[in-house]
Amino acid sequence: MSLDIHIDPGGRGAQAEKERLRLELLHRRQVIPQDLKSTTRWKVINNLRTLHSQLSPAVVGVYSPIKDEIDLMPWVEELWENEEIVALPRVVEREHPLVYNIWEKGDPLEPDAVGVPCATGPEVIPAFMAIPTLGYNRHGYRLGYGGGYFDITLKEMGQQTVTVGVAYTEMEVEHFPCQYHDQRLQYFVTGKEVITCL
Repeated sequence: MSLDIHIDPGGRGAQAEKERLRLELLHRRQVIPQDLKSTTRWKVINNLRTLHSQLSPAVVGVYSPIKDEIDLMPWVEELWENEEIVALPRVVEREHPLVYNIWEKGDPLEPDAVGVPCATGPEVIPAFMAIPTLGYNRHGYRLGYGGGYFDITLKEMGQQTVTVGVAYTEMEVEHFPCQYHDQRLQYFVTGKEVITCL
């Protein structure tokens, strides 16, 4: 599949195209058969495990899955068994960076400012961030739900964190409207492969 990248400074055209694409991708993800979603989950976890072992990060940021996102809980259990530090993102305020809190096994979760379950442990900066991804391309650009939280967070963190988008293979996008505030990720992990972004 040939990929096209076009940087738009943020006009209405790019925003409208992103909204159209989100709706299309949400539907595309929703209709993936449950057995394929389950198989993909384990393949993704295996690929994440491989990438993680190569990089050996001190703190791993994961996420609480919503809207059919890939559930990484079996991998989180492995990380805990290996006594690794796991953290979850928290929305503190709209249009502000995410805060990551340490999540230890057995700790209860609480809803953040937008209702997503998050941890209550000490704040920490992950060395490795697994980021839920709706759509993606091989240039490193990711499409989420439009809140901009990860873009804001990654811009503030700079290059100190390895960024890994987690997505279904079917969510790869050929024509992708990118804007100047969109932050590129270093990797995407799907059920098929680990993509090192160009």
